[in-house]
Amino acid sequence: MVNERKEIKSGILLSYALIFVNTIYGLLVTPFILKYVGDSAYGVYKSVASISASLAVMDLGLGTTMTRYMAKYYVTGKKDSAENFAGMIFIQFFVLAAVILFVGMGALVFLPSLYCDTFSVVELELARELLCILVLNMVLRLFENLLFGILNGHERFRFSNSFKLINIILKFVLIILILPLVKNVKMVVLLETLLVTATIIIFLIYIISVLHIVPKFKKWDNTLFKESFGYTALMFIQSITVQFNGNVDNVLIGAQQGAVFVTIYSMALIIFSMYENLSGSVANIMLPKITKQVIGGNSSVELQRTVEKAGRYQFLLLAAALGGFISLGKDFYTLWLGDTFIDCYYLVLILIIPVTFPMIQNVALSILRAENKMVYRTVTLAISCVCNVIISFVGIKFFGYWGAALGTACATIMNLIMMNVYYHKVLHFNILHLFVNIIKGTVIAAVVATIVTSFVHYVFYGTWISFVVNAIIFLTIYAIGLLLFGLQKEEKTMIFGRFARKLK
Repeated sequence: MVNERKEIKSGILLSYALIFVNTIYGLLVTPFILKYVGDSAYGVYKSVASISASLAVMDLGLGTTMTRYMAKYYVTGKKDSAENFAGMIFIQFFVLAAVILFVGMGALVFLPSLYCDTFSVVELELARELLCILVLNMVLRLFENLLFGILNGHERFRFSNSFKLINIILKFVLIILILPLVKNVKMVVLLETLLVTATIIIFLIYIISVLHIVPKFKKWDNTLFKESFGYTALMFIQSITVQFNGNVDNVLIGAQQGAVFVTIYSMALIIFSMYENLSGSVANIMLPKITKQVIGGNSSVELQRTVEKAGRYQFLLLAAALGGFISLGKDFYTLWLGDTFIDCYYLVLILIIPVTFPMIQNVALSILRAENKMVYRTVTLAISCVCNVIISFVGIKFFGYWGAALGTACATIMNLIMMNVYYHKVLHFNILHLFVNIIKGTVIAAVVATIVTSFVHYVFYGTWISFVVNAIIFLTIYAIGLLLFGLQKEEKTMIFGRFARKLK
């Protein structure tokens, strides 16, 4: 068995490195793609990508189910059961892949009626071609998720995240080299499809040759299928709501306002997605460890302590990102994309402020997965999803993309309240104590850094040099604040003790 503590630390560090590289990739490649394909083609691409991404819900949450049960079998040492379960999941996947391809092709028939009022003939033809490629890409990514689930279930975070890091760098290099020659947004999608295919091959080789796990169907275990299918069904419903909440805005804006407005809103969603990713990877990495705690019968106090500890490290990054964006975000969008995209600054603020609170406690979701208590979570997501669709649909008619952002924010707040009621009643968490322990000290350091940087920004702004200088000022003040009153003694020892050992 691997060193759990080392894998978790390395996995989290690589996850943040992955987020950083992904952020740089998005910031550099997005204007690069816009330059060579134009606002219209990019808007078509994002609109169709939202439709194809919605088909991902049809994987029934198999990737998450794979991670949970692989972690369970890994902890208990049942290799044969793990291989048989993987074989059962693969059979279900191939059936679903056929259904996804069928539904995806059917979507081509309804595409013209959805965008006939806002897309030109050329844009509609491009949308059809992109949808065909993206549907194939989606099937491949779902298969990749199954393999990723096997790796994460066996705590091989360093390998999986390292390879993802290499993948992003390769995609960046290939787009920079090829797109200026081809100048077609279809090339971006084809490159992504090529890279995900290569990833699948390498993951399969690693799983078979290193983990010695060969997914093979020996017998159909009805008891196991019923148990896992109940979990899978809940994850499927959650996937539907997550996909709707993530993609319905672009679809509704494209249908009611047009491709150019989708492009503007998509530029806000890029930063919003980067912000969300700052904490999401930690929850996935913590699942095997929390599974061990649940199997070992840890108390609610011990589980809450795990959530608080992980949440504090998550909030260290989120507070820096949020404070930095509040003080420098408007200047950033002006420099990055120009004055026409200044609305993105306010759209991002509407989206990221509410989502911060559930993000710093999302490790609690791993407890629900480990204990197979996902019914309530599924219901709350479904309710908030419906509210998001209603508010966004009506809001876009009257307020444009502002209505879409408000719909997403309201759905986030609603889900936050309902989930914390559950954590208190069922997991017996002290919610106020949990949030206070996570943000105390850190929030003061972030507020001070934000206020000081905002004052400096009023005097010194308008160029990339001033932006970098202001960012350095923010980070310096934030770091000093953390050292003085933000970090706890244990956290200082872990961070700076480890750094000192590295220097030595």
